Amino acid sequence: MITEGILENLAMDDLQEKHREYAEVIGVENIIKLSETFGGSRFYIPKKQELVKNRIFRAISEEYDGTNIRELCMKYDVSESTVYKVVKEKIAKGKKKSIPGQMSLADYNI
Repeated sequence: MITEGILENLAMDDLQEKHREYAEVIGVENIIKLSETFGGSRFYIPKKQELVKNRIFRAISEEYDGTNIRELCMKYDVSESTVYKVVKEKIAKGKKKSIPGQMSLADYNI
């Protein structure tokens, strides 16, 4: 097992070439933290678009007004099908609204 003293003094020159690129971006201390947390496992680093996906979807849901699908597509650089997927529950709820006094098929005795 590696002793803490060796890790505390780890420098960029001590790293293998394939690990230096990451350490240059996040620092030696953080490459050690990543190793402690994810060492030995496959580690996927998402693109920036993936990092903000939930924020974009939340904004689309909040800004959707039933008439602005194309505007949301252009604003957030997503497809119409993506906007429809994000707001499908809002669309479904809007369709379920009934007019006061309107009867449903369940009200009829057939």
